[in-house]
Amino acid sequence: MSQTTFTLITGQIPARIIHFIHKKQFFALLGILIAITLTVFFLLIPTDVTAQKLVDSKKQIVSVQIKKGDTLWSIADEYITDDYKNMKSYIREIKETNGLSSDTIHEGNYIVIPYFAQGE
Repeated sequence: MSQTTFTLITGQIPARIIHFIHKKQFFALLGILIAITLTVFFLLIPTDVTAQKLVDSKKQIVSVQIKKGDTLWSIADEYITDDYKNMKSYIREIKETNGLSSDTIHEGNYIVIPYFAQGE
């Protein structure tokens, strides 16, 4: 397209349409800049409070004798801390630590319970 043809075409576009196109480009650019700013802002803010607790906590174990009426859930409930995601994952860790394939435990046996204690 030659320069003369381009001038003829643009000369026929009303000024308000050109202004509208520039306005849309401005707002698109502004939106992109806001999105980038918010992304950088949220990446710089520390969001995981639990990570700090893990640094201050030290994993320990205790051997517990199973008493009549004890269940994995009742024993776990005594030792669980906020360092664990939830009770189900804590029970899974206890089972793995003790080589258990089911939730069944027997009175008189011993079970090893991992737990987090505040570090020194």
